[in-house]
Amino acid sequence: MKSALRTLCAAGVALGLAGFATGAAAQEQTRGNVYNQTAFQPGLYVGGGLGWGWSDNDDDWTWKGLAGWRLNQYLAVQGFYADLTDITVGGVSDSVDTYGAELLVSFPLSDTMAVYGKGGVHNYDDVGSGRELSWLGGAGLDFSLTENMSLRTEWTHYDLDSDNVDDLSAQLIFAF
Repeated sequence: MKSALRTLCAAGVALGLAGFATGAAAQEQTRGNVYNQTAFQPGLYVGGGLGWGWSDNDDDWTWKGLAGWRLNQYLAVQGFYADLTDITVGGVSDSVDTYGAELLVSFPLSDTMAVYGKGGVHNYDDVGSGRELSWLGGAGLDFSLTENMSLRTEWTHYDLDSDNVDDLSAQLIFAF
């Protein structure tokens, strides 16, 4: 048992060192690209924002909190929690909250701006039916403000069984 544990620990250290060396080599190759030296650089980020959401029946203020990992300048994965607009279904009005995961695919337009599309799944509280799993999609612009901060403006479409919600929001993102 001890030898298996030692082997696993040694493998973990080796993989960690290999990842560090690969990251250092990649960073050395991209020094001339300013895009990778802004808030769009690979790594962890957190953020939040406010928006305006609407459905066929109602519209209201929304808010969203998120955390993600930028894999490179083109791909990022993130998890989120969003409090969406009130929706009236069958005479019952209820606030819709949801959480889920998204994949963002970005394309840099300049050193400080990128356009992105996103898709994913979310688990929302359906009025009277409990929690339901569905899809979402959207697009946005990401503006680098400083080396570790960016501003996003985005539109997101949340598919719900009873109604659909669209959300237009602005988010402040902090990269680490």
